[in-house]
Amino acid sequence: MGISKRYPGVYAAMATPLTGGGEVDPAGIKQVVEYLFASGVTGLSILGSTGEGPSLTIAQRRRALEATVEATAGRGAVFTGAASSTVSEVVASLEASAGLGAQGALVPPPYYYRLESDAIVGYFERVAEASPLPLILYNIPVMTKLQLPPDAVARLARHPNIMGLKDSGGDLGYFASLARLVADVPGFTLYTGSDELLAAALTVGGHGLIGGAVNTVPDLLSAIYRAHEEGDVARAVALAGPVARANAAVRVGTFPAGIKAQYFLKGLCGPHTAAPIPPLNEAEIAQLRERLIAAEVNLQVAVAGD
Repeated sequence: MGISKRYPGVYAAMATPLTGGGEVDPAGIKQVVEYLFASGVTGLSILGSTGEGPSLTIAQRRRALEATVEATAGRGAVFTGAASSTVSEVVASLEASAGLGAQGALVPPPYYYRLESDAIVGYFERVAEASPLPLILYNIPVMTKLQLPPDAVARLARHPNIMGLKDSGGDLGYFASLARLVADVPGFTLYTGSDELLAAALTVGGHGLIGGAVNTVPDLLSAIYRAHEEGDVARAVALAGPVARANAAVRVGTFPAGIKAQYFLKGLCGPHTAAPIPPLNEAEIAQLRERLIAAEVNLQVAVAGD
């Protein structure tokens, strides 16, 4: 029996708060989670590209998931992530996440080799059949050098342990083709990973967003989703401009250090990153502050308990 429930809405591709010593920071996670839900997000997606998942150990990823689920306290779904070129390593990471409260896991294709459609399908089928969590296929060609072929997605969407797809390729035509192919698959949720394209993605048949800019302007992206659901297309489109400006503002230093540092400027957690990603230095943090203010991003935030 396949997955029958969809998980539409706006999900933060959450940055992972860390201590100065490089360990997971549960207090910082709690602050960030409180802020995101207070800003209207539907749920959270952790330990992907923005969450520095590939730079953290299995033990660290497990601790981050535990802390995030605890802080979420049932207010929304939490997705985790697992990435590797080896099936056994991806499965081991997914097994370490079993029973901790995640509703699914983002898994990109293996990097390095230029795999054809059948090989990509075979990879995901092997992972899905061994995984204790439903998979969300993760199309992110800028990182993996592979774009999931539409015919492969159409085949995988019907697997009983594959629940959706996140597309971070930025190609609306490609996304629309996927939407047509999976429209009749119950329980398959199609997310854009391109924040500025949320309104357009919803219009062509997508179900929501798992986005990095949700860290910076969760209120705006939640408002775009609500406007679309209410039929206010003009408002949904108008808000895409401020989202694009905010998203551009955090492009300081090595991704995703700028996203982590904007939380530091909001007083939610430290700016510390996982090696080998360098944290922003003082001059870069000052530059980031100036860019965020110019983009009209509110740095004065309040969370429960403040």
